[in-house]
Amino acid sequence: MNNPPEYGITRIDEDFSLPGDPLFWQALPVLTIDRYLWVDNGYSPPVEARLCYSPQNLYVFFKVFEPKIRIQFTKFQDPVYKDSCAEFFINPFPEKKVGYVNIETNAIGAVLIAIGPDRRSRARISRGDLKGFEIVTSVKKPLEGVHDAEYWTLIYKLPLALFEKYYGAKIKPGCVARGNFYKCGDETDFPHYGAWSPVFVAAPDFHRPEFFGTLRFL
Repeated sequence: MNNPPEYGITRIDEDFSLPGDPLFWQALPVLTIDRYLWVDNGYSPPVEARLCYSPQNLYVFFKVFEPKIRIQFTKFQDPVYKDSCAEFFINPFPEKKVGYVNIETNAIGAVLIAIGPDRRSRARISRGDLKGFEIVTSVKKPLEGVHDAEYWTLIYKLPLALFEKYYGAKIKPGCVARGNFYKCGDETDFPHYGAWSPVFVAAPDFHRPEFFGTLRFL
């Protein structure tokens, strides 16, 4: 088994309005979702992700090189993993045994978010607990087909107060989290399952925290 990957999350002093300066995002370290698993259909769109955090918020940027997409879901807590979707799973305090938060977002920014220790034992997170959450996407409406660009982008700001509520601790420099990043589309023309940190199980399952990589808050 390969060693899990690591990524350092850059600290910034001040918050900014989304989507942010493209040059700022380009300057941050990049991680790639490039391990496509389980389905051998030749479809493996490259994905870049970049993260940073302020004292109040965690910022997540996805750039998905996927010119043809399927977007059918538009509501909060819809099953967006069936669409062209990018996902971020994070356990900021593994020692607390609370579990991880899964943030699943399709290309127009519909969000599915929950918390728990594994696939079966999860609790949906309410809109009220996401006060301050913002998301900006390059694709603006549901569609099935070409969206007139070689890639789509998705950027969101997640309040750190969410983690403080559920874990009883504040994210700060030196925190070592566990997490993974995924690209999927269960009901797209070519179903696919891409990961940053590979998942060594026989059937598709992203809810496997034992295969998470390391995320260091710098």
